[in-house]
Amino acid sequence: MEAVSNQKTQKLTQKELVKFVQSTHRIHISWRACAYELSYWTDEGLEKENLLQEVMDFLLSYKYFITVDQGWSNWDLEIYRGIWSKIQVKVCTENHGGNKRVLRVRCAPRMSQFATMAIIGYFLYTIVAIVLGMPEIGLVIFLLGVFNSAIILYQNFRLGRILYHVLEIVAKKLHLQPIHAKSTHSVVRTLQPQ
Repeated sequence: MEAVSNQKTQKLTQKELVKFVQSTHRIHISWRACAYELSYWTDEGLEKENLLQEVMDFLLSYKYFITVDQGWSNWDLEIYRGIWSKIQVKVCTENHGGNKRVLRVRCAPRMSQFATMAIIGYFLYTIVAIVLGMPEIGLVIFLLGVFNSAIILYQNFRLGRILYHVLEIVAKKLHLQPIHAKSTHSVVRTLQPQ
């Protein structure tokens, strides 16, 4: 899976500029955490910092804004796309002896702080309009809030999809093998020689 482009300045979301090859890695979706999870196997002793640095290098070349955790958050990277959406990336490394590692990646699309404030604002203005006896204005504000919420959800979905493809590109570059199992026990059983 590789990104292909002929132009110097480009956006990762422009389909005519960047084409992704079909992926074979199955995503595990965690509905409780509102996130998706990917797992990779390596025999080369790669740590999570290697994966995170490659993701940052790839996305910075496309002008994505990235925040790195300073040690106090429950995520490693926070990647922003526009004013509405962001995605929080958490990577953990499981050591399986020697240079054998499993890298588990959790990507959680979230609304940006601005998007959250906008949705709260729509809600408050709708309530105020109804209390002041202007239900028509309240309905218009409510419909604008629903429309904006749909845009935010769509932007979060697109950012999650883009990051999935970026992770696949970076994993291929680092020679990481995708794991299709959902639990550690099955991963260890399928990867150890029998």
